[in-house]
Amino acid sequence: MSLKNPVRAFWQRHRALSIAFLAALILTLAFALKTVLAVYYWHNPAHRQLELKGWMTLGQVAMVHDIPVHELAGALGLDPENSRRLPLWQITRERGETLEELEDQIAEALDDHERAGDDE
Repeated sequence: MSLKNPVRAFWQRHRALSIAFLAALILTLAFALKTVLAVYYWHNPAHRQLELKGWMTLGQVAMVHDIPVHELAGALGLDPENSRRLPLWQITRERGETLEELEDQIAEALDDHERAGDDE
């Protein structure tokens, strides 16, 4: 008895269930691949020294520079609860400043965070 016959019989009797299983399997593999690639990307030291771009979110900036996002948001005068997903371009537009000015403020917040870590 080959494996082909039971699979074919299952496919013929339970087509909707087979399609649902294959769809779930494909989604699981896609999310697993996405997770592996994200872990590889963020643990690669070359990606940790990126220059800031307007499309980056405050959460991404905090992750890259290893600072808690609520601390970075507080240092920038933003609401720590609702600012994690704000892109930098939106923050600069709401404040009426340039990306370079925001970069300077972020650099200052990072320096303050490093100094606070050295004091401990």
